[in-house]
Amino acid sequence: MPRVHAKAADIFVDEWDFSGFSNAVDISVDNNLAEVTAFADTDQTFVEGKAGFGITINGFYSRTDYDAEMWADLTAAARQLGIYPPGVSDGDYGYEGQSIVTGQPRVADKGAAVTLNVNWKGDTPLVRAIVLDVNTALIATGNGTAYQHGAVAAGQTIVGVLRVLSASGTLPTLTVIIQSDDNQAFTSPTTRLTFTGVTTSATYEVMMAAGAITDTWWRVSYTVGGTTPVYSVVVSFGIRPT
Repeated sequence: MPRVHAKAADIFVDEWDFSGFSNAVDISVDNNLAEVTAFADTDQTFVEGKAGFGITINGFYSRTDYDAEMWADLTAAARQLGIYPPGVSDGDYGYEGQSIVTGQPRVADKGAAVTLNVNWKGDTPLVRAIVLDVNTALIATGNGTAYQHGAVAAGQTIVGVLRVLSASGTLPTLTVIIQSDDNQAFTSPTTRLTFTGVTTSATYEVMMAAGAITDTWWRVSYTVGGTTPVYSVVVSFGIRPT
């Protein structure tokens, strides 16, 4: 049967793109099921506990890039991981989650490549995210493509992730919002998430808001100030389950 491999996978830690340093990623999801079976029950009975996830990123050692950032993460909380198996193109799907580093095992046998494998742990459900827009040369105000990603139930949370990978030129404020509507034409869009205005060359931000939202169509919208800035951005959106 045909197989799908992740040769084109893109891997982000906050605003850092580590795709070129990594050769393997492993994702596990934990629902923490607890057994509550009583003697009178016909079958085993379980209750679902707090959801979580684990991600292991295998990477090649790089003193000034990958390795330096991974060591900085040892004492940092809520680092935003983005794993996109098909790569990041408009409309592609991947996984987003906030996590902390739980270990950094090194593998450096004599005569072998020096690698740095990092284990991450999150205590919230992993979000299946869609890439609303990838723009390596964002220079003007405008809207991204509309995608039908579904409605948001009460108790669920929308999650937007803005990554500014680089910027050049004069950097006035870049305003990024995520909108929803009940139709693809966005005849009456509603702003759901507004990111902090960007005035730096590289940054990231995660914004969240609670459901319920009946709209099923989603898009990103940009307002670019000034006349000479050029931004490279990746904007993702997902719905976190209860």
